[in-house]
Amino acid sequence: MNTWPIPADEAERLAQLPHYRLFGSQPEPIFDAVAEAAALSYRVPVSLISVVGEQDQWLKARWGTDMSSTPREHSFCAHTIAARELFLVPDATKDERFSDNPLVTAGPGIRFYAGQPIINDAGIALGALCLIDTVPRPDIGRDQLELLGRLAQLISRKFDARRDLRLQSAVSGFTRSSGVAIVTTDEAGAITFWNAAAEKMFGHRFSQVEGRDIALIIPDRFRSDHHHGLMRISAGGQPRLAGKAVEVIGLHHDGHEIPIEIALSAWTGPHGWEFGAQIQDISARHARDVKLRHLAVHDPLTGLPNRKEFSDRLTETLETHGSAAVLMLDLDGFKSVNDTLGHLTGDDLLRVVSVRLAAQLPSGALLARMGGDEFAVLLAGCEDPIKARRAGQKLLTAFDRDYSVGGHELRLSTSIGFALAPLHASDAEELLLRADLALIEAKRHTEGGLRVFDLGLENKLLAQRAFRDEVRQATIHQEWQLHYQPQLRLADDTLAGAEALLRWVHPTRGLITPGIFLETLEQHVVAADVGRWVIDEACAQLIRARRSGIPLPSISVNLFAIQLRSAGIERTVLDVLDHHGLEPCDLELELTETVVLRQDTRSLAELRALRRAGVRIAFDDFGTGFASFSTLKSFPVDKLKIDKSFVCDIARSAYSRAIVGGIAHLALELGLELVAEGVETTAQRDTLLELGCNIGQGYLWGLPAPLLESGLVRAAM
Repeated sequence: MNTWPIPADEAERLAQLPHYRLFGSQPEPIFDAVAEAAALSYRVPVSLISVVGEQDQWLKARWGTDMSSTPREHSFCAHTIAARELFLVPDATKDERFSDNPLVTAGPGIRFYAGQPIINDAGIALGALCLIDTVPRPDIGRDQLELLGRLAQLISRKFDARRDLRLQSAVSGFTRSSGVAIVTTDEAGAITFWNAAAEKMFGHRFSQVEGRDIALIIPDRFRSDHHHGLMRISAGGQPRLAGKAVEVIGLHHDGHEIPIEIALSAWTGPHGWEFGAQIQDISARHARDVKLRHLAVHDPLTGLPNRKEFSDRLTETLETHGSAAVLMLDLDGFKSVNDTLGHLTGDDLLRVVSVRLAAQLPSGALLARMGGDEFAVLLAGCEDPIKARRAGQKLLTAFDRDYSVGGHELRLSTSIGFALAPLHASDAEELLLRADLALIEAKRHTEGGLRVFDLGLENKLLAQRAFRDEVRQATIHQEWQLHYQPQLRLADDTLAGAEALLRWVHPTRGLITPGIFLETLEQHVVAADVGRWVIDEACAQLIRARRSGIPLPSISVNLFAIQLRSAGIERTVLDVLDHHGLEPCDLELELTETVVLRQDTRSLAELRALRRAGVRIAFDDFGTGFASFSTLKSFPVDKLKIDKSFVCDIARSAYSRAIVGGIAHLALELGLELVAEGVETTAQRDTLLELGCNIGQGYLWGLPAPLLESGLVRAAM
């Protein structure tokens, strides 16, 4: 926590300091002379010119001391910049702000201090010119220090001039050496500056073009528009392109044309409008754009149209013909190829498969790679299920013989589902969905199967949609409820925390557990709202528990993946804690490995920020995923929760004992807390304690229940 006053404009002040490059800079005669003059004028042993940074102050000039910097918390000048006026301390030993300051109680033994702020041309206090004496000077008055104020103003002007000179030098060096062409003209369009990059881009030396019309780099067919714009400005109009970047055609000295991008600026000079342009040759960009347009609609691995292109083509087909067949297929056995032979072999296999599939298609059919090992076929104008089935059976023959890839003979099969428009749907998205459902059914029954969408799948789709609607209604009508399961220290059954578990109090079905609704909820648009409600309600009930006499140390909640994918989890959590008056350590966030592995750099940064703030992070179901151990290296975590699958038979299984013992040792080495889930018997509890796991959670202490009905009450007694 800061022990010095903070100026109201601290953020802007700190942002401006780097422009002056004063910290760590070498002594300069002008500033040394001012410090000396101030010391001699007021007959003090020490005079300083300081610059106050975020944590330290740098002594740009010093008279009578060898110090070059001090911590800001010891700095008298930190008080001067906050006061923004002359700051006097007649006797530091009698001033409670400074009496125990090391600069007072030890060397240099400051007793008297007078500081005048150094305020720049933007009104920002950068530092101070100060006088220091080792004896008190209670009789000195503010009027006697008028010279100190004038000297501070002189330093301020010199600081600003030093900054401006450095910036001008930097700008001049930048324009000369920049790889971007920089050109300036006057109001009439006459060239006034032209750097080396412009010479290279347009083939004219500056000496050849100075004073000439900028139109010399504009092709003839565009010059009338250019002159019209200049005439309008000369008549008092405003530049319309200033502040904008536009793509136009430029003209080289040898007559060939160049696609260029110009970023234009305009300002008022001593003789009217002046213009500047940063110009880039975008020939390479144009070529790249052509390639990018191709990549945007094609799969880079196989060269086939991608999902977006397939969807767009399907939409166009339905608008034009009103009928089409869509066949969805994925490869059975592809994952094992990737896992055993590596992704390079897998990629080669996908390329060979795409060629063989294309060879089996009728003329005019569109084959696309939808992602992973999934492909799709569009038969435009086809509404005959027999014709579509024949096309599917033809595709199946592409897997009748092995694939020779990288010296390996690989056997694959495929499953295919198809749907027809307008029989099954008249909308592209709906048709794709129905073909996908048919594919799922084909895979469920047998590998190498072919399935058409039917009424049974329609009913299943309708049931899924109805359930999703019910999930939405549950959110609207506040049918969600939290039940709690205590976490106890195994040695003495004292309360260590509690996990909030989501339940659905359905108006007709009664209490529904997450196994039924969680998968649907996690993929639903309301998931983010429900996730925020869980955090808020858990915090509110933590307050109620404590007011009811339950000494609950903290509450843990599970996060949905969407809460991390959508920016703002850090702000959400901190706002909820602040609203309820809780400390960050009162809340613990639980994440499964599946959620963790899908996160990007931004969401991980938010989790790290929450952990730095004091919110605890738990890794749920630890040990069940292949990346758990490697993830610990980069993931901000405080607690590991051993999955109940390792706990259920721990008292009799050497295998489970070995795994739990290994995790316990890992947690100990990494300084992480360890919780075992699914503890149901005293034998399990005793074995866990023996292996080094100190906290447990499970039915041994009761079923999850509403707060005041749960085992929390019994555990707290």
